[in-house]
Amino acid sequence: MSEKFKKPDNNNNSGNENTESNLENEDTKEEKHIEKISKSIVIRADAYKTIILYAGRYANKSIPPEQWKEIYGILIGTSDEELVYVERAEALTFGHATDVQLDERHYGFIENIQETLDKEGKGYYMVGWFHSHPGLNLFFSYIDLLNQLGFQQNNNDFCGLVFDHTLLGKKKQEIIKNEDGSEYAMTKYDTGFEIYRITDVTMDINDPQYDTNYHKVDYVVDGLNKYFFANVLSELSALVTEGKPLQSAYGEDKKPPENTLVSSEQEAKESIHFDDELSSISNKEFLTEIPMTEDIAFGVDDFFYGEIDAKKKQKEIKLKEVAEQLIYEGNQAFEQKDSFAGIEKLRQGINKYKEIKDFDRVLDLLRIVSHMCISNEHLILADEFTDELYKLAKKQNHRFYLGIAHYTKGYLLLKRADNDVLEEALNKIQDAAIIFEKEGDFAGAGMCFNKIGTIYQSRLNKLENACLFYRAAIENFNKAILKMHPLRTSFWNKAELLVQKVMELRDIVEELLPNLENVELKNKIVNDLKNLHYNF
Repeated sequence: MSEKFKKPDNNNNSGNENTESNLENEDTKEEKHIEKISKSIVIRADAYKTIILYAGRYANKSIPPEQWKEIYGILIGTSDEELVYVERAEALTFGHATDVQLDERHYGFIENIQETLDKEGKGYYMVGWFHSHPGLNLFFSYIDLLNQLGFQQNNNDFCGLVFDHTLLGKKKQEIIKNEDGSEYAMTKYDTGFEIYRITDVTMDINDPQYDTNYHKVDYVVDGLNKYFFANVLSELSALVTEGKPLQSAYGEDKKPPENTLVSSEQEAKESIHFDDELSSISNKEFLTEIPMTEDIAFGVDDFFYGEIDAKKKQKEIKLKEVAEQLIYEGNQAFEQKDSFAGIEKLRQGINKYKEIKDFDRVLDLLRIVSHMCISNEHLILADEFTDELYKLAKKQNHRFYLGIAHYTKGYLLLKRADNDVLEEALNKIQDAAIIFEKEGDFAGAGMCFNKIGTIYQSRLNKLENACLFYRAAIENFNKAILKMHPLRTSFWNKAELLVQKVMELRDIVEELLPNLENVELKNKIVNDLKNLHYNF
């Protein structure tokens, strides 16, 4: 952690005389204290997007409200004398109910994350935590206050973000006063979240007033514009729609979506899981209508931030908006079945982000456009974007996207249905699995091992190899139930789906075991699965 502030003196009022001087001193101390713990927040739009997509996986209109679940995680960034900067959000896990209190398991995850941040050498650390209140509105509950206290008593800059998906994109009227005294109404769209801090960390937690011992903190979302907002909502809609066939608990039919990638009947069940945000499926039921032809505003606070040249910042903001507009137009083109126009628009958007050196966004967009190319059978273009993704991920030393590039490359080789490149394809996917394991993306590693096992079973009829890779998939899916990766924003991370997948793979292995000739290997697989501590 960076700077840590001393706790305020809790004995200021004991034995003090009520002199004017003392009162003035106390007022000054209180003002400085509130100012000290109320640094405003600058949250990057990509971190905001992560929170929206995680929350949307466990609470949306396709899930009955009684089955909505909280998500929670940490905010990573830096701070200076005036502001706290949230660079990214990383989920810890999802809750089984509301008011989930962080326990030793979560603090263990946090320690591991901090170790990883230290190795990155960017000076990032935990600056806050986030969780959702699906359908409950925005506030700190008593349990939330206890969670917040555990962090803020060591760092008064520490903040807590609360998100409610039911408020996202809601319109609200705000009266704006002009300098001449006249007023006009402005429509603002709700970001769906507020940020809070505890007001007095020394207050007794048993105090009857403790429930109100917190306050809102001003924030802005760096990079938020109407096109970014519309793109995130569209992506959220696609995830919800894509996930519906897999959510049998919610009464949905298990019918694969259109453009499912299938290389054989045996692989049909697995191919639907190829991509995280593959298609541009849209369901307007889940979207807020945004008037794209109008200038719109968002419900964020208005303050200037950063000791940087204002013109340079304005140029960057403008470039981001142009980039997001191109991405929005690209997505619209895909929806209208004009994939070539969509690809060209997305390519232009990527180039705009390259201009401002926002390489995290470039990597994400390269992943998305390569997968869109695959879903539309433009495999040569998919290969081109995947190569670019690989080169940039390697240059930026970004393991997650490096794994994505390896997996996508392997998948494209499988699509050739050519046995001459089958070994190379499997090696690429296995390389991806190893990278994902090192990165802590166990759902991604499980996906890779599962794919390899399917190929050994269905194409090569090598059942021993298939069982070994299925066992590795089970182990990784089991780990993913407790620990999710912040960049894998798909239904691969839904705990109930992972549990279901583990059980399905165990059944497959049990069916294959009697056919194994190697008795020693058979017994090892049986014992490994028997001794595995299942997280459900």
